Amino acid sequence: MTDILPIVEQLYDCQTDAERADWLLRVPQGVILRDLSTIRTALRTAGFLAGVACLEVEFAALNATRLPDGGLPEAHKVAVKDARIFLETIVCKGGLA
Repeated sequence: MTDILPIVEQLYDCQTDAERADWLLRVPQGVILRDLSTIRTALRTAGFLAGVACLEVEFAALNATRLPDGGLPEAHKVAVKDARIFLETIVCKGGLA
């Protein structure tokens, strides 16, 4: 029996960077926390290093110390927003090219 969640198996099944970017935009944050290493390996194996960078931005934000109001520091908010816009662009264009 495998310990890989079906949603992570879907990442391994992705054929293009656009599909991997779409997966990164949709994956629950809890899955990122649980399976960061496996996700990172899948992205690296596929050669989607831009996806690895975006994954690291999300992970850093998930682990950031929160402000007194519970929000993220501005630097993390901006980094996450930029990473997500970048991923959305990859999805819309069908890849990095």
